[in-house]
Parts: sequence; C-alpha cells; structure tokens
Amino acid sequence: MNINKKALQSVLMVCAIFCLGFAAKRADRKGSIRIQEETVTIAGVRRDYDIMLIADTHISLCDERDPDLLEKAQARREAFEQESGKVAVRTFHNLVTEAVESDADLTVFAGDITDSAMYASIDFVQEEIGRLDMPYLYVTGNHDFEYGEEYFSKKAYREYFPRLLPLTNTTEQYTVQEYDDLIVAGINDKNNQFDKKAVQALLPYLKGTKPVILVMHVPLQPQYERSELEQQADTVWGLSKDGRCRVLLGETACKPNKTTRKLLDAVFAENSPVAAVFAGHIHFYNRSMLNAESTQFVTGAGYYGDAVRIHVQAKNALAVK
Repeated sequence: MNINKKALQSVLMVCAIFCLGFAAKRADRKGSIRIQEETVTIAGVRRDYDIMLIADTHISLCDERDPDLLEKAQARREAFEQESGKVAVRTFHNLVTEAVESDADLTVFAGDITDSAMYASIDFVQEEIGRLDMPYLYVTGNHDFEYGEEYFSKKAYREYFPRLLPLTNTTEQYTVQEYDDLIVAGINDKNNQFDKKAVQALLPYLKGTKPVILVMHVPLQPQYERSELEQQADTVWGLSKDGRCRVLLGETACKPNKTTRKLLDAVFAENSPVAAVFAGHIHFYNRSMLNAESTQFVTGAGYYGDAVRIHVQAKNALAVK
C-alpha cells in the first residue's frame, strides 16, 4: 500500500512538473520574440556597431488617470492580442531583455511604441527602457501621442505630446545620437510628413560627410517603380482613394509637402551621407535598396515580438568592436 502511494505521488509529481513546464512554454509563446539578423556595410565607419530596431509595440495600458480612454484602450489591447496571439507588454519586456543581453550599442525605437499618450502606457515603457544599459533613440509615430479624438491636432501637440518627454528625452521633433564616425538621426512622424524645425536641424547632418543612419516611422518609397516593398505594402494595406500607396512616403505614395521634400532631396542626393534608413509602421519586415547607395530596414510589428538586430559593419578590414 505504501509502495503504491509513493508510486502515485511520484507520478503526480512528474505530471505536475510536466504541466508547469508546459504552462511556462505556453506563457513564453505569449511573449516570444522573433529577431531578424541583418548586416550592412557602411563606408567611412571605422568600427562595428550592433543596433536593435524596435517599432509598433502598441502598448495600450490605461488607468484612472485617463478615464475617458479606458474602453478604447482595452478594445485596442484585446485586438492586438487576438491578432498576434501574444501579450504586448510581455513581448516588449522580452525585446528589451534581448537588447540588454545582446550587448547592443544602441537601441532604436521607431514609433508607435505606445498606442496612445496614456500615463499607464508611458510609465510601463519608461520602466522597461530604464533597464537598458546602452543609449537609445526614440522617435514618435502616428499613434504615440494620439489621444481619443485628438490626432495630430494642435491640442495633441500642446497637451499630450509633452507626456512623452520621459521617453523621447527631448521637446524637439528630432533626436540625434552622434559617434566619432557615425550619426544616427531620428525624426518624428507628423501625419506622414516632417516638422519644419526638425528638418532644418537635421539638414546639416544630411549634407555633411559623416555617415548617417536616418530613423523615421513611415518607410520611404524606393526610388524605382513597383518595388517589392511597395507591392507588398499595397497588398497588405490597400491603395488610397486616388490609387496611391497608403503606408510609404514618396512621390506616388504619401506625397511629401515642401518641407518633407527638402529632407527627402537630401537623402537621395548624389553623394548623400545617408547610408541606411530604419523604419516601422507597415507591420511587416522588409530590407530593400532605396537607391544605389542607401539600404532601408523596416521592422515587423513589435506586438508580434518582431525586431531587427542590424550589424553595422565597417568597410575596411581593420574595424574593431
């Protein structure tokens, strides 16, 4: 009888361990991540860099500080979880952990990290970003500081964009991380356009001689007709009413205004120092040439656990990490 009891206890213990392990694996799948590994060679860079690119995590947490957005935030959060089968806050935590453990030189957040400028979302992201032991660069997308009915309105800029200061670390619409041999410059999205003062501030870098990686939320339209990126974007997102690509920035897509065109002219100018563009927004991964000189990396949606680790490789053989 005692032998049977001990045997039964052993079986139950094994089953319990198995169930716990299975539950842990299921929980991990809820927050599992998918890191795309890429390498880009940049002339003029004297050492190698590893950069983590994260976008579109759409963190949608809300509490009593934003009572009018409670229902919307819950609906958005549930929609993202149903679509991806993952919990956005867990995938974000795991993405930040990956950045820390991979010893990246820089972590880039390319917009729509928060789904709205809600205090709970901002607090969560700030706490997670606080775990980073390397510099980071944060640009805003088309969702980061929307608030209810306010979307790129004067009120949104005046009242809700300032809430993001703990994340962006600047009141400007651009940010720059400069190294001895490389510039990583980020510019915020302004409803598929760019802010005039931000463009003016970045143009000296974009017309200089030091290599530049430009970070934005909305990807640029490649400079050749019917690129693979544009075809996939049109398939996923559909065309606008006037037959344009809805999710890329370019002459036959989201058409640039005069200010935005100045920045694009600098990006695509002959001998431009812009060697790469990092973006998000479209919720699927893509690497493509923008023109003969510049490569664009677009990360998949962070709420799916997607990110890209980009190894920036010096062109000469004497480069050091």
